[in-house]
Formats: sequence, C-alpha cells, structure tokens
Amino acid sequence: MSLRNIFRRVPVSFLVVLLFSCQPEAEQPAPELPPTPVLTSDSSWGVTQVTYQRIQESARQDAPVAGVLRRGDVVQIYARVSVTGTSYWLEVISENARGWVPDSGIAVYDSKAQALTASAEMK
Repeated sequence: MSLRNIFRRVPVSFLVVLLFSCQPEAEQPAPELPPTPVLTSDSSWGVTQVTYQRIQESARQDAPVAGVLRRGDVVQIYARVSVTGTSYWLEVISENARGWVPDSGIAVYDSKAQALTASAEMK
C-alpha cells in the first residue's frame, strides 16, 4: 500500500488532528488554591468555672450523673441545646466522662490552647 493510497483512505481532518496532537504540550501553571485555615473544627472548648459540676447523661437536671468536673477542668464541647431563650446545655467530653452540663458553669473558648491557658491561670 503506497502513501498515496493511505491519504485517500484516511480523512484529512484525522491527519490534522494527529499532526497537532504529537506536539509537546505547554507546561500548565499550578492552580492557585485558597489558603487553608490553620484549624477547622465544629467543636469548641470550655473550662469549668465552678468548684464542682456534674456531667449528666442527658440534658436534664434529673438525668443520671455520668461524671464530675472540677474548677479549671478543660472539656471539648460538641453540641449546644437551648433550654430557654437564655439557658443552654452543652454536650462535653472530659478526660473521664462524656455528657451534658449547663452552660452557666462553663467558659467557652474557640481553641484548645485558649482553654488550656485559661485553665492554667485558674489553678
């Protein structure tokens, strides 16, 4: 089969595409990504402000006690539930227990570092 016969059987548009696809591609610059926040979290941190704070198994005063916090204990806060327009229960995890505490006895912070600093200043 001669070269002339090949050109007759292959459409010209295919040959043009083939010719241009063989050239090296220009180097693409790396995409610019938005800055990533240092910390991203749905939780916040708290420090116990009262001498003793019971951790309840649910967000009720009469719920069974799951544990006890002492003044200066640091907790991670996962949820906040409104009891009244101004009163809330916080779902917390401490070193010893997980449960619910009234927000009145907890100071809330955006980061663990802030909570640890506040706790150290209390002791």
